[in-house]
Amino acid sequence: MLSSLHDFIEHLEHLHDLQKVSAPVATRLEIAAITRRISSYPKGGPALLFQQPDQYPFPVATNLFGSLRRMRLALGLDSLEDLTTTFGAILQTLPLQGLSGLGELLASHPDLACCRPVAVADGPCREELVPGADLQQLPFLQNWPDDGSAAGSGRYITLGQVMTVAPDGSDPNCGIYRCQIHDAHSLAIRWRPGSGAAQHHQLYLRQGRRMPLAIVLGGPPALTLAAAWPLPDGLDELGFAGWLRGASIPTVGCPHGPLQVPAEAELVIEGFAEPGQTLLEGPFGNHTGQYDPAGPAVRVTVERITHRRRAIIPATVVGPPPQEDCWMMLGWERLLAALLPRLVPGVRDIRMPLPWVFRSSAVISLENPSPHMVRKTVQALWQLPWFRKAHLLIMVDAGIAAHDLQQVAWRTVNETGWLDDLIRDEAGGRLAVDATRRSVEALLPDPGTDGLLTQRWKEYGLP
Repeated sequence: MLSSLHDFIEHLEHLHDLQKVSAPVATRLEIAAITRRISSYPKGGPALLFQQPDQYPFPVATNLFGSLRRMRLALGLDSLEDLTTTFGAILQTLPLQGLSGLGELLASHPDLACCRPVAVADGPCREELVPGADLQQLPFLQNWPDDGSAAGSGRYITLGQVMTVAPDGSDPNCGIYRCQIHDAHSLAIRWRPGSGAAQHHQLYLRQGRRMPLAIVLGGPPALTLAAAWPLPDGLDELGFAGWLRGASIPTVGCPHGPLQVPAEAELVIEGFAEPGQTLLEGPFGNHTGQYDPAGPAVRVTVERITHRRRAIIPATVVGPPPQEDCWMMLGWERLLAALLPRLVPGVRDIRMPLPWVFRSSAVISLENPSPHMVRKTVQALWQLPWFRKAHLLIMVDAGIAAHDLQQVAWRTVNETGWLDDLIRDEAGGRLAVDATRRSVEALLPDPGTDGLLTQRWKEYGLP
């Protein structure tokens, strides 16, 4: 069980999956460029720990989750397929009636309820104060040349877990949103419309009140992943992360609002989202390979920053794949593999190729598909929040392993009738391809010949 980022890094070092960089490096562009090059290595390259980022007293860690192996280690699993199995077992016990109420049902399940966060009096994240709550004393990165060029600085908090609650202290939410540093005590947060934080902010705006929030860096690796995944509404990320790691997460309170943050965090930034005030955020170099344009974002005033002794600042670098964020979403893919068959009858499996992850695009395998069933399934998937903006869905029958992209590509080209098997949604800009089998008789190996080859293979002298 990993309790903190420190635990994770020590574990990676022990397994020789961490590369320390002792040479001085710049937080503006250089760390990001190094990380991008390492991320392009086969299987994702090692995690990185930069020990001398500019003049800052805190080291910076990147590419922490940037491989299949490190994703397994972060979740304490032998295989990510185990996530599908264990989550599927929980779902089988729930009286699901579609998506409505799913988050609340999951949160009340005994396996998750026993892992709800536990409040404690104090923790490592409160060991020291940053003098003057000055954001400029922290080694936040600028990843691309034009990041933040419209206003403020080009430096961003890219792996910050933003904690918010409703005005009455209910409905805790933890999500990862990009946060642009503007000056020593101000930053801009661009949260997604409809996200938990955005919903909370609307409630505070109606009351004309400042919204207290906390930006957490580090803590249990499982929480960072849970915060990055689009969990069903009503499912608290802290509680779900507790289930992922197999133990409740200890939390400490915040003096400025009814917020709980992980006691084992590296650093906690506390402040308020100001009602009716915005800052210009962006441009920001994104996973699309282009800059998201600048636009208004919520203004946050920072009041206090605490950290543990010898804190490490985690950061992620986004851009054209493969990058760390693609690997992080593979955990969500395996949760969806358990969830979708309960919500959409006939679905067997789902795979999201790394370059497709952030366009909600996927290969979906189906049990005994017919053309009518494929179209019905596509329409049902498009109704789910995770596929409402899916650029491309490719539907294959269960005889094709959805993760075998060579087979999927072969089947798509050979089985698709391009006049009849494209399912378009012009209004939503979405496309699905029915690549399920059409052949009257498929080519299958002859069992007798296969057996003969097995018996004589060594005789052939072939490898």
